[in-house]
Amino acid sequence: MSASILLDQPGTVSYTNLDRIWGKVVVRCGKSIDVQSIVVKVEGESRTRLLAPPGPANERPKPQLEYHKILYKTQTVFPRPEILEANWSTSKNTFTLPPGTHEYQFSVKIPFNNSCASDVSQMGSMSISGSGIEVSKPPQSHVKKTLPPTLSGFPGEAEIRYFVKATVRRSSFWKENPRAYAPFNFLPIEPPRPTPSGNEVYARQRHAFASFPEGAPAVKAKMSSIFSKSKQPSALATSNEAPSISVDARLPESSILTCNDDIPLRILVKRLNKSDVGIFLQSLEISLIGITKVRAQDVHRTENNSWVIMSKSNMGVPIGAAFDPAGTEVPIAENLWRGQTLPNTVAPSFETCNISRKYQIDVRIGIGYYGSTKSWNKVREGDGSRIVGRIALLSSGTLERADQQTQPQTIILPLRLDVSVFSGIAPPPQLLDAMAQARTKSKPKPTLDTKTPLDEKLKAEQGREPDMAVPQTPMEGPSHDFPARQGAAMSSQLPIYEDAPPSYEDAVGTDLPPVDVPRPNYAPPPPLEDDVLRGDEKKGFGGRRDS
Repeated sequence: MSASILLDQPGTVSYTNLDRIWGKVVVRCGKSIDVQSIVVKVEGESRTRLLAPPGPANERPKPQLEYHKILYKTQTVFPRPEILEANWSTSKNTFTLPPGTHEYQFSVKIPFNNSCASDVSQMGSMSISGSGIEVSKPPQSHVKKTLPPTLSGFPGEAEIRYFVKATVRRSSFWKENPRAYAPFNFLPIEPPRPTPSGNEVYARQRHAFASFPEGAPAVKAKMSSIFSKSKQPSALATSNEAPSISVDARLPESSILTCNDDIPLRILVKRLNKSDVGIFLQSLEISLIGITKVRAQDVHRTENNSWVIMSKSNMGVPIGAAFDPAGTEVPIAENLWRGQTLPNTVAPSFETCNISRKYQIDVRIGIGYYGSTKSWNKVREGDGSRIVGRIALLSSGTLERADQQTQPQTIILPLRLDVSVFSGIAPPPQLLDAMAQARTKSKPKPTLDTKTPLDEKLKAEQGREPDMAVPQTPMEGPSHDFPARQGAAMSSQLPIYEDAPPSYEDAVGTDLPPVDVPRPNYAPPPPLEDDVLRGDEKKGFGGRRDS
C-alpha cells in the first residue's frame, strides 16, 4: 500500500488566511487491505533548538528544544459519514479497501491565529540526532497572534513550516501506517494599515568637513595667473570655510515596507553653512536588515540577515550648486533605488511563541568635498571620472604636492530606520467591516474626561495639561554617532488613536470567502532535510508517532 497527496494549487503558490486547501489523497493497494480510517491534517510547526552556554566547569550543555504546533486542522476522508452510519449497528471498526487506486477529496480552511495554546501543543516532542535522542519539554508560554509566515534559512536552529499530511491508519499494531506529506508556503494577511497622515519619520546625521590649509588655493591661483597672464587671479580662490551638511533618510509615517515592492524612501542633503565649494555624491548603499530572535526554553539568540537593495560607488554626482546658501535642501534622485523591489525571500514582520522577526533599513551615503572651485567645476562639467582617477593617484602619492589642494574628503554617513514589512496581501473590505462591528459591540467607547494618575502628575510638574505638552524634537548627533537617532514624525502634532489597530479573530472570518487579491511571489529558501531539528519524520514528522 502507498499513499500520496495532490494539491489543486501548485507548490509555488503561497496560501494565506481564510484560504481553503483543496486536494485529494490517492491510496494504491495491490491487494485487499483492512484500514480503520484515512485522516488528513493541515499542520504548522515552529521549532527551535539552541545550545546553552558552557557551565562553570566548562561542561557541555544539552541542547534546548522548543516545539509549537501553531496550526492543527484534521479531516477524516475515509470512511464517509454515510458509511459510519451504515456500520454503526455492527460496531465495525475496520473497513476493507479492494485492490486498485482510491481517491479521497479534502478541503481545509486556514484560520487567522495560531492554535498552539490548545491541548495538542502541550505535549513535548522527540528528536533523534547524531548525539542521541533529544526530548523537548512542554512549552510554558504562548503568543496568540496571526499565523507567522513560512521561515527557513537557519538549519538545525529554527524553522517554521506548513504541510498537509495524510495517514492511513491500519488495524494491526505491528503494521506501519502509510503516510503522505506535501509542504506549502504560507504568507499571512497583513494587518490593517493606518490612514496616511502625510508625516514622515527620519534618521539624521551631521558632518562638518575639515578646512584645507589657508592660502594654498590662493597661492596656486596666483602661480597660475603668472604663467597664463590672467587678469583675475583671485576669481578661482575658494573660501576657507569648509561645507557643513546634514543628511536625512525619510519614510512615510508608520514606516511600512511591502514584500515585492519598492521602498518609499527619500534622502535629503541640507547645507548648514555658506561655502563657495560644492559637494558630490560618491557612493550609496541601501540594505534591509532582518533581526530574528530565537528562543528555546531559557536560551535566547539573535540572528541578523541582510539584503542589499542597491549599491553604487565612484559616482561623482554633484549635489546642488557650489554657491547654495545655508539651509538649502537637495534631494537625492530617487531613480537610484526606485524599481529595486524587496527580494521575494523576505518574510513579513511577525511574532510567534518562540521566533520573531523585525527589520531595519540601513542607508550608507558617501559624500565628498573638493578643496578648490576649479576641481568642483570639473565635476559639474561631467569630468567626474577624471577626478575619481586622480583620487587613486593621490592616495599613491604620485601627484605633485602643489596639486594636492584638489584632494577630496569623503565621508560615509550611516542612517538606520526601524521599519515593518507587510506581506502585501490586503485584508478584504468585508473583513474590516466585520472587525469594526465586532469591536463596536464588544468594547464601550471611553469617556473623554478620563484622566490617569500619570496625567495628573504631568500636569502638576509642567503646569499645563498633558495633551498641550510639546513633543521633544530628536537631537542631531555628530557623524560618528551610530546608529543614528531615529526621529519622530516631522509634524509637531502627532495623531492620537482612540484604540489600538484591530486584530483578527477566527470567529469573525468563519463565514468569509477566501481572499481574492493579488499575491506577491514569496519564495523562502528551500528547507533542507534537517535531521537535527526535525528528527525521524518517518515516525510522525518530528519524532511523534500518530495513532
